Amino acid sequence: MSNIPSPRRSAFVLFPAAAMLLGWGLRGYIGGGPFGAMIPGCYVALCLSLLLGHSMETAARVALFGAIGIGFGGDMTYGQTLGFLREADTVYWGLIGVTVKGGIWGLFGGAMLGIALVRPQYDRKALLIAFGLAVLAFYAGVKLVNEPKLIYFSNRLDRPREECWAGLLFAAIALLGYLRARDSGGRGPLPLRFALWGLLGGAAGFGGGALWMVAGPHLPVDQKWFGWWKMMEFSFGFVFGAALGYCAYRNRNLLTGSREAPPPKESSIAPNAGMVVLGAALFYAIPLLASTPGGEQSDTAVTTAAAFFLAPLSRFIVFGMLVIAVAMRSVSAAWQAAITLTFFHAMYDLNDDMLSHNGFEISQAVLMPLPAAATIAVAASVSILHRGERPIPRLFLLVVWACYAVACAKTFLIRDYFVAGPGGRGSFAFMFNDHPSIIGVHLIFTLSAIVTMAYIAGISGTRKT
Repeated sequence: MSNIPSPRRSAFVLFPAAAMLLGWGLRGYIGGGPFGAMIPGCYVALCLSLLLGHSMETAARVALFGAIGIGFGGDMTYGQTLGFLREADTVYWGLIGVTVKGGIWGLFGGAMLGIALVRPQYDRKALLIAFGLAVLAFYAGVKLVNEPKLIYFSNRLDRPREECWAGLLFAAIALLGYLRARDSGGRGPLPLRFALWGLLGGAAGFGGGALWMVAGPHLPVDQKWFGWWKMMEFSFGFVFGAALGYCAYRNRNLLTGSREAPPPKESSIAPNAGMVVLGAALFYAIPLLASTPGGEQSDTAVTTAAAFFLAPLSRFIVFGMLVIAVAMRSVSAAWQAAITLTFFHAMYDLNDDMLSHNGFEISQAVLMPLPAAATIAVAASVSILHRGERPIPRLFLLVVWACYAVACAKTFLIRDYFVAGPGGRGSFAFMFNDHPSIIGVHLIFTLSAIVTMAYIAGISGTRKT
């Protein structure tokens, strides 16, 4: 652990805020759901590691827990909850709903980050038991609260959505409660502190950011140039990241003074590559094998059995806990899970967009190798960079610009910009008429990426990580 004085309070607040603003904006643009939420989770975790002067091994663990931990909240549905903001008689219920969901998102994600930061005080068995209890509590919350719709933040009549916010709340409480009871190292309150600051930042960020969607349409501006949903996402990320960074600043003496865990036994390239392939394969297979009755798949005994056994994996909390349990045994595997798996799903979503959004008439057989090739390139880069000099800033820059490149592809690789047609199609000028608000969104992507890069360079310049 470095003895160099820690950065100023402003850096602890603004660096994670800018990085998570970028990550959350990218998450809503190139990849939603829990896998998309791994982007801001990975970013904020690497911010904290740079700020706290972590070793490469510790940073790998924090990135792993951060990416997966923030990803857990992405399982919550909130499209219809935000839809309530459009009507005067439901606007307050919508604001309550996104505030509750944002708070739970921050509570669970903050708890996972806090656990990673003080990981040496927990033995592996205790963590595995805590993970198992969290999964069981998740299903209990879903069954007791969400499925009966005791408190329901979606539309009960028009295509009701399956909610799981109570499940995540129960899971976070079970996780924190068990580890607090097992604490013997004197740093037990730290995961709870990060959870509570995450709760505050998530609630204020999501609830406060949603006000853009309420007030934005009434502002005296040309509405076509503004995307109020994106402004909500940017605000959510900024406030959430600032809260986690401020918590790290308040507890920096405890965190920088904690002992490092001994480096896990390194695994070879084959198991690391295998884990990435396994993660990709599970993502492809689960929607097919665990689909609900009435889907297009054949109703065979093998398919039914596969659906029964694989259905639990369709929940990200199960998948995520399994990934952490496996990857935390190896530094290389932790980096691959935090960065490569995050990037893979961004590429997977881009693959779909090339057909559904970008309008290219390309067969899946041609498109499918694209995410595989890009993921292999990133996996190889992660494997090389984490063994080289100054690994943390270089890996951070890799995941920032790799995801930014995916956003650029989604923004600019539009068929109508290249193929001539009516209404000005066939030139980039068509973008200004078709979707002008994306110009401002992409400008924010670019500026926040540059600010994040500047902080990475400035802070890593004083560290030897």
